[in-house]
Amino acid sequence: MPHPESSDPVILSFDVYNHTQGFLKKFERTLERGTLVTVKISELDVEGVDINRMVIREGRFGERIVFSQTGVAIFQSPQQDNNYTLYLMNATNGADYRKVDTWISTNEGILEYVPPFKWYREDRNDFEGPEEVIQDAINQLNDALNYSWAKYGSLRRIDQRKNNSFGVGYGYCRNQFGWHSPYWAGVNPDHCLTYRMKLATYLEEIFELITRLNDINEKDTATLITNPDTGNLNDVGRDLLAYIFIKDEKI
Repeated sequence: MPHPESSDPVILSFDVYNHTQGFLKKFERTLERGTLVTVKISELDVEGVDINRMVIREGRFGERIVFSQTGVAIFQSPQQDNNYTLYLMNATNGADYRKVDTWISTNEGILEYVPPFKWYREDRNDFEGPEEVIQDAINQLNDALNYSWAKYGSLRRIDQRKNNSFGVGYGYCRNQFGWHSPYWAGVNPDHCLTYRMKLATYLEEIFELITRLNDINEKDTATLITNPDTGNLNDVGRDLLAYIFIKDEKI
């Protein structure tokens, strides 16, 4: 089959997804090679999404082509036909994405490591506690990243510390409910007496570790991303976590 002439137009196909709710629509653009492609959320005729933020990736979840916080995405068209996925951020749960965008200019609000994240059990300061609640927190974070249309990332357990991994366990935590560094996230069991408190605190500290964030609700992150009655990751937490993964250019 002969190759198309360089003057032939290219056809770009876009699948549009609400990032945690699923498929919205499909559209195509036909344009000259190397020209600028402009996509505006306001012209997509979709509901239930943030009006400013979008991410365009190759294929379903390949290389990040463009990330926009203005409602408009502009990029140069390729030299051949191509397929993209356009991710729009879910607005139906009331997630305020500004809370995790605030510090992007200072290298925060992005992923600490390249997924999949690797973690191992590490207790400190002679503290100890149940394994079940740690695994519960990890499972909930993984569930928030895994959808039928794409897997945005994952946290995988390893047996011992390796490069680009972090520990999770119990410790003194500076005499606070919990604490984290880039290399460890922990809970103080003397302060977190119930399963609910331990779960919410693990979710908070691991969330902050992997996203380079602290106190994203202007107080404990757990008050924003977890259910106060159960300690479980809530829908806002799911939306915010998936958003940080989707927009990160390391993936």
